[in-house]
Amino acid sequence: MINYDKIIKYWDKVFRETQKGPIKAASVGQNDLDKALDWLCHDSDSILDFGCGNGVMLFKCCLRGTKIHRGIDISEEGIKFAKEIQKLSEKEGFTFTLGEVEELETIADGTFDGVILSNIIDNLFPQDTIKVLTEVKRILKIGGKVLIKLNPFLTDAQIKEWNIKIIEMNFLDDGLYLWNQTTEEWTSLLENYFRILEYKEIYYPEYDQYNRLFLVCNDKK
Repeated sequence: MINYDKIIKYWDKVFRETQKGPIKAASVGQNDLDKALDWLCHDSDSILDFGCGNGVMLFKCCLRGTKIHRGIDISEEGIKFAKEIQKLSEKEGFTFTLGEVEELETIADGTFDGVILSNIIDNLFPQDTIKVLTEVKRILKIGGKVLIKLNPFLTDAQIKEWNIKIIEMNFLDDGLYLWNQTTEEWTSLLENYFRILEYKEIYYPEYDQYNRLFLVCNDKK
């Protein structure tokens, strides 16, 4: 039976070995992503980051003027890290919670102005991704915004060359999990929940790869 245990173990190790320090700069070091965060935070007071890791994106939002921040992640070390950064940064208005998809069910309807889903919904079991999108739509205010960042699509040739395990159809084990949908497939899925305002591929030279960025809006329930 597959579960998230190895994912938790992986990220716990990453965050345990990462040096902690206060967040002082609003920039994430990637121009397109900075612009996306500017868009998300404009006229927004409350931001949720599901799959927040060590909470860095929420601290970047706070430096852009947002007031209420909620982070949820399955990594206990990530949540501990986020709380330590909060202390070091001397910031208020943050809540970090250890939890999985079910934690979203505890949040009231129409609570948040904005949501961050950064390299998370394509790293979940597909059924959990659907739950996340359903819950995010519910807890967003009307007119609320979502920043969605996805990993690059892997071709059949890349899957074969890199010896990536196929769990089922386009759900892969590349060391973590990857729901390997094309951009067209993601677009079709997201349009069931939100209005897509912008799509862009953003380049990370340090990894020599592109991530896929969707900026979407919750027009109605």
